[in-house]
Amino acid sequence: MNLLVLVAVLAGAGTVSGWQPLSPGGGGSLGALTAGLAAVFSLDAARRTQGRMRAAWTLIAVYLMMYGLADGLTSAAGAAEGATALQLADTISLLAFVPGTIGLLVYPVLHTERGMWRSMVLDAIVLGLAVVYITHALVLRPVFASGSSLNEAIMLAAYPLGSGLAASIALLLLLRSAGPSRPDIVLIGMAFALFAAADNGYALMTVSGGAKDWTLVDLAYTLAPLALAVAAAFAATSPTPRRQLRRHLSGVISPLLPDLAALGALVAGTVLAPRDTASTVFGVVTIVAIGIRQVAQTRDGWRLRGQLEDRVAERTWELAELTLAYRRLDAMKHEFVTAVSHELRTPLAAIRGSLEMLHDGDAGDLPPSARPMLAVASRGSERLSRLVDDIIDLERLESGTFSFAPASHRLADLVADAAASLGSLAVRQQVELRCRATEERAWCDADRVVQVLVNLLGNALKFSPPGTAVEVTVVREDDTVLVAVQDRGRGIPATELEAIFDRFHQVDMDDSRQLGGTGLGLPISRRIVERHGGRIWAESDGSGATFRFSLPASSEPSPEGTDHPTGRSSSLSSTAG
Repeated sequence: MNLLVLVAVLAGAGTVSGWQPLSPGGGGSLGALTAGLAAVFSLDAARRTQGRMRAAWTLIAVYLMMYGLADGLTSAAGAAEGATALQLADTISLLAFVPGTIGLLVYPVLHTERGMWRSMVLDAIVLGLAVVYITHALVLRPVFASGSSLNEAIMLAAYPLGSGLAASIALLLLLRSAGPSRPDIVLIGMAFALFAAADNGYALMTVSGGAKDWTLVDLAYTLAPLALAVAAAFAATSPTPRRQLRRHLSGVISPLLPDLAALGALVAGTVLAPRDTASTVFGVVTIVAIGIRQVAQTRDGWRLRGQLEDRVAERTWELAELTLAYRRLDAMKHEFVTAVSHELRTPLAAIRGSLEMLHDGDAGDLPPSARPMLAVASRGSERLSRLVDDIIDLERLESGTFSFAPASHRLADLVADAAASLGSLAVRQQVELRCRATEERAWCDADRVVQVLVNLLGNALKFSPPGTAVEVTVVREDDTVLVAVQDRGRGIPATELEAIFDRFHQVDMDDSRQLGGTGLGLPISRRIVERHGGRIWAESDGSGATFRFSLPASSEPSPEGTDHPTGRSSSLSSTAG
């Protein structure tokens, strides 16, 4: 299908506009020249395109050549007053309708959808009745009352009706389509509009006896082929992607345009033309068509509303089912992780106890070759124990069962506790720990914040080369306290600054084997900080990394009078991720 299917059917002889007996020296001769020029451009477009586009422009070129020939014959007949030449011009004009209509029918413009034709036909009927009513009131009545012969009256009536219907249907289809711009279609529509104006003006001038030479009617008949010529040039040199024909008119005004046009035609016809039987019949039919269209639109609206409500109800039910299934799976996952983690703790405790006994010599002296193997087994059991503890902590954080007891604490004390628990690691790594904590206080759970600090400091110490320093700073910013842990290690790639907070994520997989990380320390730290209402992020400039996190500031000490009970963090260890 294409944009001009209905246009071509309704245009008829009016769209080809070949019957216009203009006098010599007037616009008829110039119209023949512009038609010939448009035919040349159309043939060039046919040569440069393929498929349906080539066939369409070939047929339009034939139409324009026949139109130009009829125009020339009409001018010559006007000079010689030859009735035979006028009859031949009329015949050629009517025959030109055939290639012109077929060309417009095959012109590729639109993609269509199923189920959209009923509403579009109703819109076309309402617009068509509006055109018929206003044309009858303003043009057809004077034509049939002028005393012209029946053949001449029919010819004068056919052109205004055909071109007017063509222009209105073209407008309707353009309003219904959406997609890439198509200048060729706009120009073809302009050509139909010019033909419509010229045909109506010519009919009125004919019955009134007015001058027909060098008038606006001549200008319109001359410009219409030029519009087709420019359309052919665009089609030959520019892409012509197809537009999508929409099921309904959209927007605020567009859906009302057919009804508004019909009502406007009724008002104009009633005010500007005397009433007669035909006008009354046309008016009643138009009003009935408007009513039918409104009823159809209302029914479609209610049906669409019902379908939407059914779909919403169906999606709501599906969402509820998915939510329930997700909760079941989440509960099962929680139970599984908790059960497995707790079940692992008992054999792990036995393994670690046995390894410690072997290390202490309770089972007798070990040969020198067994001690390195014992050290490897001890490190593996410790790492596995940390992994089990981290999984349990992360699961509790995500399920909301992780206990928090916030109070006002001095950050310097929490930093000192975390640094003390990692003193041996700092000595082993030959890295200095520098803590520049002020007297700032934060509203937080001391154990959990120390756990975050242990994770961040443990990572910083592991990735810092010997002889460097890891620095901890605490500053106040408005109503938050900002803690920063900075190292001088290898840094973190910019693409990894956010991913490192994912579960089990390692920038380098060898880190897990060489440094003993579990990949859960940073995810746990992020959730702990977020539970406090803060945020945590990483920065790196290629010469080290800085981890920062924020906590809500507090100005008053805790009601208990102690900032951090002694020994609460002594059991915490680094879970470097």
